[in-house]
Amino acid sequence: MSTFRVLACLGALGLILQTPAGQAQSFLGSGPTERFSVPPVGDAMRRPDAPPPATRPAAPPEEVQREPVGRIAPARRLAATTDGFRMEGEEATLRFPVYLTEAQTRGRPRLRISYLSAISVAPEASELTVSVNGAVVGRTNIQAPGAVKVVEFEIPEGSLKLGYNAVSLQASQRHRVDCSLNATYELWTQIDPSRSGLVVAPVAAASLELKDLPALEPDHSGALPVRVVANDKPNLPRLERMIHAVEAVGLIGRIARPVVEFGPPMSGRSGLNLIVGTAAELREMPDLESIGATGGPRLVVLPPRPDRVPTLVVTGTSYAEIEEAIAALARGGEVYGTPAGLKAASLARGTILDGDETVSLQSLGVSTREFSGRLLRTAFDVYLPADFLPADYGKVMLNLAGAYASGLTSDARILVDLNGSNAASVPLAQTRGEVFENNTIPLPLAKWRPGLNRVAIMAQVPAPADETCGLNATDSKRERFLILDRASLSIPTLAHAARIPDLAATTSGALAFVKSERRPRLVLPTLDKDTVAAAATLAARLAGAAGRMIDFELAGDMQSGSPGPTLVVAPVRSLSPSTLSGLGLDPDQIRTIWQARAETARAPGQSGSVPAPTLDRLRRNLPPRCSLPELTLRAPAPSPTIASAAPAEARRSPQARLSDGDLVTKWDETLRARHPVLEAADGVVERGRALLNSVVGDPRALFSAAPSTPATVTVPPGASLIMAQGFPTTAAAQNGFDGSVTVITAPNALLLKASAACLIDPEVWSRIDGRFAFLDASDGSLETVAPRNVELVETKTRSLSNIRLVTAGWLSMNPAIYVALTLGLALLLGLTTTSLVRNIGRKNG
Repeated sequence: MSTFRVLACLGALGLILQTPAGQAQSFLGSGPTERFSVPPVGDAMRRPDAPPPATRPAAPPEEVQREPVGRIAPARRLAATTDGFRMEGEEATLRFPVYLTEAQTRGRPRLRISYLSAISVAPEASELTVSVNGAVVGRTNIQAPGAVKVVEFEIPEGSLKLGYNAVSLQASQRHRVDCSLNATYELWTQIDPSRSGLVVAPVAAASLELKDLPALEPDHSGALPVRVVANDKPNLPRLERMIHAVEAVGLIGRIARPVVEFGPPMSGRSGLNLIVGTAAELREMPDLESIGATGGPRLVVLPPRPDRVPTLVVTGTSYAEIEEAIAALARGGEVYGTPAGLKAASLARGTILDGDETVSLQSLGVSTREFSGRLLRTAFDVYLPADFLPADYGKVMLNLAGAYASGLTSDARILVDLNGSNAASVPLAQTRGEVFENNTIPLPLAKWRPGLNRVAIMAQVPAPADETCGLNATDSKRERFLILDRASLSIPTLAHAARIPDLAATTSGALAFVKSERRPRLVLPTLDKDTVAAAATLAARLAGAAGRMIDFELAGDMQSGSPGPTLVVAPVRSLSPSTLSGLGLDPDQIRTIWQARAETARAPGQSGSVPAPTLDRLRRNLPPRCSLPELTLRAPAPSPTIASAAPAEARRSPQARLSDGDLVTKWDETLRARHPVLEAADGVVERGRALLNSVVGDPRALFSAAPSTPATVTVPPGASLIMAQGFPTTAAAQNGFDGSVTVITAPNALLLKASAACLIDPEVWSRIDGRFAFLDASDGSLETVAPRNVELVETKTRSLSNIRLVTAGWLSMNPAIYVALTLGLALLLGLTTTSLVRNIGRKNG
């Protein structure tokens, strides 16, 4: 009986101990409790002056519980980049440029990394290596499959410098049980940006200067909140200067992505308050006595306080002087930083290449690597001119250097992906292995795009033993592939001509707005604070893409203002049906799918649109800013004249059920897209006539396909934002840039603001392309539609070389015309030859 009692007690004790674990909550929501660990390099939770744990005197239990909590300082968060916050595959690297002030480089800094990993990652064979300015500061095994794990690394004193510093994370990951190639795609480590960053002193209140604005801390999504403060509703001239000032803040911030709001001064750790107005307009605003009298253009930085983040005041005695102050702000000053930090800041935007040049992979951020796994993936970003014409008139040459081991299977090959699609595949055919130099892989120019291009080089090097995971300790460490950083990328001479419509050219360099001879317009049919905030956010993002200020003129409707290129930002109800239909959108279909959401408002008590990080969002790798606010119905029922809204299932998913007619249309469009010769044959005569008219007529238009009434496109039911570009009328198409219209709209102002914040996320922004872009801001998914006809407009001084390249590119995009011209020339040659030889020689009998 005594033995039975002992076993019963142990069983009951086991049940008691297991019960709380099932109910444990982490800071991210349900699931295991967050774990805070420290690598073997030191104790991150102990004060520098505290004695070692073995000699520390015993403390009361309540003191032991209070001590660590009081010492955890917030981390200076990392700004979002196009790489995102996820490391995938067997080898992956993330780089973050972080700007610090002189005061923040002192003391004993630490680097805090908060991460979550896939359950398939084997902790005994997977490692996270952390570097600061090129020097390794620590390593730790990757073991966080069920909850977010937080680790800290000490940074040697003096490693951080004034300006940009580089923080690099490198993950080496291996699968627990599967050694196949497909299993490598299951490996990932997700960084939580809300709790990762440098643990340094906050921006000092006494020493904050204008040059320190890049040091402003982003929020937990990696974006920089900018709160525009006004004591009353601003008029259009003042509002115009406010938007210009936001553009300048985005330019001087470089890496930070400004997300704009209008309201009272903002408090907290992250962001910037922005006050713009003449001295008379700012006279009634509180807490501005310290800036003193204004006698000209002035830029004043007010240091942070416990109840207020840093504040930038842009003022003058007139709006002209305010513009002078904004121009001075946009110019910035000298850029500081370590060599590694400046390179990381440059690579974050992509290496800018203009064509007719060769660059080494080392300058693109690729380093020499030996690899012992099954699938090596290394990627870099190339930024091509916004007026680059992608077409089949040339090839980019990727010249690789390296080696591969013997004994690989027949599946071994090098794959090159360009912007997410495969561009080349080269087998590694030598069974005995090979050391190769200048292994040239051609990449067609038609697969590139204006602006940012992501090039991924993948070495697929499986071995026969991978099928059964039958590797011994020696074989598992055998290097299978070597890539050398002296490999190069050769860009041929590029054709320069703007395509309209082309949203990629707009998002990569705001081409229409900076190349036009007329002042661009920003049309705001409604002036509520959410709509204006969305417009300011988008204007700042476009200015950052262009690398310069965009002198937008604010207008209240399409008819007012100068007749230049136009950007329209408005809820859909503020747009006329003719504007939508002129761009190829169906107003009735949009009204049908958006009616329910147009009648909604923010749920009571909800603030902001930045979601709290959850385990689900981290596992799905959703862009941190992509989340729609909870909404409540504003009106009891829709108008009887408007068709009922789509069901909730259709609104949540873009893959809604289609009718038979829609399916037929979809298949017809798909087949046409797969047979460009047939599609181009439909418009041979019209395009030929347009070609003749453009060459003889408008000298700026090289080749055009003047659009007739555009065919409407179906908007996905799950879209929360539409971005469309084109010419509302046929007459507008004859004006090139000046006639172009870009519309950004959403069901209502609240969703417009939230969706705009998602749209400018670097991961989303770099995928915008075509004539239409449909964004579902709940998860950042983006659908694009390519234009059927485009207008080509000259963007540089006319030269025979560029005309030749543009002509070749245009013919490659119109193969039917190319075939027709070839057949015509062959026929002409045949007729000419026949006429010449008819009377030559002696006739028979």
